[in-house]
Amino acid sequence: MKVLSSFFAKRYLASKRERSVAFMIKICFLSIFIGSFSLMLTLIIMNGFEKVICEKIQGINSHITVSAPHQKLAVNELTTYITKKFGSEIQGMSAGSVHQILIDHDDTQSVLYLKAIDPETVNKVSCIEQKITLPPSKPGTIKTLLASNQIIIGYKAAQSIGLTVGATVTLLIPEAASKKKIALTKESAEISGIFNVGFDEYDSNVAYCSLDFFRELFDSQEKTETADFLFINVKPTDSFWTQKFYNLIPWYTYNPTELFVQKLRKELPNLTISSWQELSPALVDSLKLEKYIMFLILALITLVASLNMISLLFMQIQSKRKDIAILKAMGIDGTTLSRIFLKMGLFITMFGSLLGLLLAGIIGYILENYPYIKIPDVYFVSYLPARVEPELFVGVFLVTLLLGFIATWVPARRALKINVTEVLRHE
Repeated sequence: MKVLSSFFAKRYLASKRERSVAFMIKICFLSIFIGSFSLMLTLIIMNGFEKVICEKIQGINSHITVSAPHQKLAVNELTTYITKKFGSEIQGMSAGSVHQILIDHDDTQSVLYLKAIDPETVNKVSCIEQKITLPPSKPGTIKTLLASNQIIIGYKAAQSIGLTVGATVTLLIPEAASKKKIALTKESAEISGIFNVGFDEYDSNVAYCSLDFFRELFDSQEKTETADFLFINVKPTDSFWTQKFYNLIPWYTYNPTELFVQKLRKELPNLTISSWQELSPALVDSLKLEKYIMFLILALITLVASLNMISLLFMQIQSKRKDIAILKAMGIDGTTLSRIFLKMGLFITMFGSLLGLLLAGIIGYILENYPYIKIPDVYFVSYLPARVEPELFVGVFLVTLLLGFIATWVPARRALKINVTEVLRHE
């Protein structure tokens, strides 16, 4: 009976005897095609925005930041302890510190955050070396650019102060003083490089120096190996296909970092442990929410397109009343008759959706590998991003198929209500 229902469904779809029905079949196919295409392409672009911006944030910031409230960390001891406990799960660790300074050059001053990094280990937790634009970034650049009293600065900060590579600046460092005045210590530094991260909060407000130079500036009385932060990057603990399976679950994103954060918080309850998402929670959450909202809106549009099949199937059932009555008289059960029209709708939905997904995938692949559509810097990226992932195609195809099934179920059941005696007697 399944073969019989498929045979009739295909014959009815291929029939051109009734022009109005044939035209409605084309309209339904085109509606599903456009709906699935727009839904898939929008998801590819929104997924591109989320992935690219999160990768930029995650690249500059480490996966996890460890700090101690109102005190410095004994970096060597803490690193040894964490390596002993979780060595197999850690990709890299690096120490760092931060302090506000006043930078002066040619009677122009600006307040910046001076971030200290370890040039030997920073590449394990950050991609800052790849963001250096002047001089052009090369392997080992970060080590040579942060020697002695050298610093690298964001390009917007450099533009506002009028700095170029090789310029000498004066660092004004606050010292402890009485309540009535502020004492500043002067130190000279050389601008050895300029970086461009793509985030205004870094490019306008941050400069980097080595930990040794930072300790000379702020810890002259205490030369111990301490730092304000310990940055950690973790390894994915699950396989590639396990991650893809997790990403198929709605409203869930595979995140090994959060799992490792929970372990560290249990092991080090007296320390403050934060993930990279917690550094920019509003941006990360808004990107996810925007993607899901766009998915729901376009899914509703696809549902409206699927509802065209209700009209199509009612027209088809009405025009095939004689055929249905004859088949019933021959002993075909009602389930098989309903299955004929249900399969008609599913065939249209499946092929229209597959063709729409294929076209969206091709355009998404072109946008991902050959970015040429420029967008304003306000979006944190220079070109329209796209990220094609298999789980997106599976999710959109299943949703479209489900909507098509819902739209065809009601009219398919209509075939059961045809009175055989009435039809054969009068028609």
